[in-house]
Amino acid sequence: MSPGQRRIERAGATLECSLVPWDSEIFGFPVAQITRIELGESARADELLDEFEMWCTAHGVRLASCRIEHLQLRESMALEDRGFRFVEMVHRPRLGSLEGIAAPRHLLEVANARADDLGAIEEVAHGAFTTGRFLLDWRLDPELSKRRYATWVRNSFDAPGQTVLKAEVAGDLAGFFIVEHRPDQSVYWHLTAIAPRWQGKGIGTSLWRTMLIRHRAEGATSVETTISAHNAPAMNLYARLGFSFASAQMTFHRLRDTAVSPA
Repeated sequence: MSPGQRRIERAGATLECSLVPWDSEIFGFPVAQITRIELGESARADELLDEFEMWCTAHGVRLASCRIEHLQLRESMALEDRGFRFVEMVHRPRLGSLEGIAAPRHLLEVANARADDLGAIEEVAHGAFTTGRFLLDWRLDPELSKRRYATWVRNSFDAPGQTVLKAEVAGDLAGFFIVEHRPDQSVYWHLTAIAPRWQGKGIGTSLWRTMLIRHRAEGATSVETTISAHNAPAMNLYARLGFSFASAQMTFHRLRDTAVSPA
């Protein structure tokens, strides 16, 4: 493991954690995430989390996050005992077949974003989201959370294996998708958004159908993404499109210093 990663095993319990350089840059202090925590029926969490605390202290971590399956109640209670707080439930909608997608009502043109498109797409990302976990956590300045979405776009543009797609209506930017084509012919949508000025105009369903038809033409067989359970319009959209919902996951944050504001 790299210096910013740690695996801890103690008496039937396992925890894996890592620093998150991207979020650390946005918030201006070290941010970490627990990527895995498992407590057996007879396991005690104290030693495991004591060592995690020492690792956080050594790296100066002020914000730590963890996402676990909704049935991991033993783990969630152990995290809450250490100051973690529930902030969000997320779902992973999946469409297992791309056959029979209805034609979109509105005509949208979808194309790979160019470098000179990034400014406009980042502006959309900055203003389009209201239910992400960093925005829901009232202890964090919302401007930093919005800036994080904009940075996500730019980082994805340069990331191998990911593609930023822009969607336009008559030349006007209406939304974007960050997609990843996987070896098993599935597609994962990392981030999706409708531009605020186009929200509420019926464009969403047409854009999502346009994307699904595009992926089918590219040879993809399924599509998956992650959405916040707080985003009811998105959940309804995915349900209308025939996506199924697997088990939900809970997201927790622990913030050591609430004086967090933009630099």
